[in-house]
Amino acid sequence: MSAIARTFYRFVGGNTTVPLTLGLRNIYILPTGYGMLYLTVVGAMLAGSINYNNNLGFLLTFLLGSLGMTAMMHTYSMLYGLRLESATAEPVFAGEAVDVEIKVDGIDRPRTGIRWYFNPADPSREDFRSGEPARVRVQARTVHRGLFDPGWLRIVSDYPLGLFQAWARINIDLQCLVYPRPVSAPEPGTRTLSAHREGYIAQTPGVEDFLGLAAYQPGDSPGRIHWQAYSRGRGLHTKTFAGQAGKSLMLDIEDVQGDDIERKLSILCFHILKAHHQRRSFGLRLAGQLFPAANGRVHRDRCLRALALYGNG
Repeated sequence: MSAIARTFYRFVGGNTTVPLTLGLRNIYILPTGYGMLYLTVVGAMLAGSINYNNNLGFLLTFLLGSLGMTAMMHTYSMLYGLRLESATAEPVFAGEAVDVEIKVDGIDRPRTGIRWYFNPADPSREDFRSGEPARVRVQARTVHRGLFDPGWLRIVSDYPLGLFQAWARINIDLQCLVYPRPVSAPEPGTRTLSAHREGYIAQTPGVEDFLGLAAYQPGDSPGRIHWQAYSRGRGLHTKTFAGQAGKSLMLDIEDVQGDDIERKLSILCFHILKAHHQRRSFGLRLAGQLFPAANGRVHRDRCLRALALYGNG
């Protein structure tokens, strides 16, 4: 969002970035379709009561009018005073939904039927109890890898009668990391990195000593599936061996066939995840970037981040 837009929204509606407290300057309220019909009927009843000087008509009109005003105040109060403390999101793979977790405080009374969404098609409905801080998870769908901005967060309530809708439009100022979508493909090239010398040498994964079982990944050889575990209802697992785990794999984008950069990155992503599940040491070489062979979650996340941001400066 541009600086001019931020200035405009702050001038018109107060602060719009987290952390903030919802109040008079950033909550808006208007009648719904049913509310407009309700107000029209009440207005017609008032006109008829005046025309015929009907006291019972005045009584019913003022009763319905006060009911509508009370409903409007209750709808507004569902949002008023809520404090949004922070917004966080974990990295996901392209095509998955990001779960944006929002920490909410200032719940001094029960609040019912509040909807949170970035896209109206994916709302999250939450009810809050008095005096208990809460965390709201709101989904935003991703398409491409890179840094993902979920956009404006909408917080909406039409409780209790649906005659009025109160809403706030918040810029959570959050960018989530989106990894390439893994694509199963043969291991690029036939090169592994020797643990005892620099450079590449051609090696065939060994099968000397059984190391253990790893969760099955699409593309694993059927010959390595541990069928006995599957027959016992433990799910699909593959056998790993000390010879295989003892060699470091070097993944190089230049070794992946094809001209589609996005597909190349997706294939590298698949083999990074596979090597991590097999507890196999691996390195990554991209244009201008080299990650030496290592293992562990930190190394995996560092390599996946490089894939996500590849070509984005």
